Amino acid sequence: MIKRISMWKLSDITLAERMRDELLSMRGKAAGLNDIEVGINETEHHSAYDIVFIGTFSDRAALCQFENDEYHKQVGEFVSKAKLDRKVVEFEC
Repeated sequence: MIKRISMWKLSDITLAERMRDELLSMRGKAAGLNDIEVGINETEHHSAYDIVFIGTFSDRAALCQFENDEYHKQVGEFVSKAKLDRKVVEFEC
């Protein structure tokens, strides 16, 4: 199993709920994505990011399928416009 954790700082914090909804809309629609969790930051810590995505994939092939999925790319267009910065970690578990 592969997990991907992506965190974003947003250009406008008022976009957080829409971004959460956009990301969660991939559940059952984006190929390769087995499970998804999305959370909006609740702390005011100076190093905190605004929103986090945790995606679960059966293997690297499923992650690759997700990367190339058209619905994922469509959601990614909104995410790219809303973000200031992104950090990613992928690991096997």
